[in-house]
Amino acid sequence: MPRYLVTIDGSEYDIEIDYAATDLNVKVNGRAVRVIRSELQSSRSLLLIEGASLEVDVRSNGYDARRTVFTKGLEIEALIEDYNLAQLRKTAGMSVGPAMEKIVRAPMPGLVLDLKVAPGESVTKGEPLLIIEAMKMENVIKAQGDGVIKEIAVTAGQSVEKSDKILEFE
Repeated sequence: MPRYLVTIDGSEYDIEIDYAATDLNVKVNGRAVRVIRSELQSSRSLLLIEGASLEVDVRSNGYDARRTVFTKGLEIEALIEDYNLAQLRKTAGMSVGPAMEKIVRAPMPGLVLDLKVAPGESVTKGEPLLIIEAMKMENVIKAQGDGVIKEIAVTAGQSVEKSDKILEFE
């Protein structure tokens, strides 16, 4: 029976899944939960969890264990790891995924519309850093992790090219 360690907003959930036809016998932190699943598309499913209907869309964030779960109008960041590998990683004192890059680069060419942070300011993961306009769309550049702003290499109104340095963390 597959077992996973799912981490959402710092809370960990030990999840075991026994796949039996459309019914899934699931244990969440040791508590049995009956789930009926209907696949809608490759990443979308309709779940009936103890009588409550829930549509979920789970998307990969690249090649690591991070996933984005869309449900009830919410976007939830989740880390889904094999339980045994997660325990081994924790025992070895290793973190998940690559370390946060110290230098943030422009993901696209555009115009810096607004700076949301200043040097010396502490930011948390997901917090807006700045807004770049590209192709008449505003793109919010968010912090990929917690840190302190060391330097801002751009100003509002400045044009940037893809991969230009826009700011640096300490």
